[in-house]
Amino acid sequence: MVTIDEAMENFLRDRAVGQSAQTVETYSQGMQRFKEYLESVHHSPTRAASTLAVDHALDCAKWLSEERAIGKATLRTYLTSISRLYAYLLREKIVNLSAAEMERMRDAYHQYRKGGGRPLPKLPPEEAIVALLAAARRVKPETKRPRLELARLRNIAMLEALRSSGMRVGELVGLKRDDLDYRNHTARVTGKGDKQRIVYFDDKAWQAIQEYLKLRNDGARGRALYQLPLFARHDRRASNRTLPLTTDGVRLMFTTLARAAQIEVVMTPHSLRHAFATKILETTGDLAVVQDMLGHSSPTTTRIYAKVSNKKMREAHRTAFNYRGAEDAKPG
Repeated sequence: MVTIDEAMENFLRDRAVGQSAQTVETYSQGMQRFKEYLESVHHSPTRAASTLAVDHALDCAKWLSEERAIGKATLRTYLTSISRLYAYLLREKIVNLSAAEMERMRDAYHQYRKGGGRPLPKLPPEEAIVALLAAARRVKPETKRPRLELARLRNIAMLEALRSSGMRVGELVGLKRDDLDYRNHTARVTGKGDKQRIVYFDDKAWQAIQEYLKLRNDGARGRALYQLPLFARHDRRASNRTLPLTTDGVRLMFTTLARAAQIEVVMTPHSLRHAFATKILETTGDLAVVQDMLGHSSPTTTRIYAKVSNKKMREAHRTAFNYRGAEDAKPG
């Protein structure tokens, strides 16, 4: 297994061929900033390099720009280092990333390098979200194979939870059973910077979570429930142990279900977070509410959804210019 640390060292050695010492030092600084970001989200550089996903690179760019307030010129340099690290990892077959994922990363980094700040999130069409959930519910029940049945119910519960709460995938896998509030159908999550907030579940999500937990029957094993992860592994390696899922395990589930649903757009756990934020903003028109519900430390981060959620602007434009709009026009 090649760790993230080792992969970065190998990458720097690879870049050193034919490059000046100053250039290599610049790349080295970019790797150091990337490691600092990974440590801030509890993704240790001692983990396998294969656990790196495109979302790590995208969230690092946001962290450098907004949390660390890195200047534009320096930010461009760091992002060049990180993007070339990913190209190296792909070339050496250390990570398995699709062409669509790499293109998504290149597009986002291009926006940062132009000085445009964080690019607009790519919102999944509503039908893609419906298809993803339908694919999870179409998986055949395995009542005689408890491990597979638990995985099926867990996947449904996770998708519904992400859809209705806007949680980050790291927050999802960090949930303990004791974080649930049964009276209010909410959960206490710990986000970036160890900041806690309350997230809310609708009826479908809460019911899916309860169906999954009922089949798990954790209390019969004599362990204190507060110690147990809300969403657990159910693969053979986990055996009878109740172990937490990893963020990469959730992303793999997304990829598998998206393929089964024949969804053509890229779907990740963050896609549901984007859709959630836009829906809340269109319903309330209140950026402060969206900021609190997403757990953003800066309102600047949340304002990106004001650009995505242009429903009110569209309605204002129609009123001002007195027209119906293409989607309202009926064929004559």
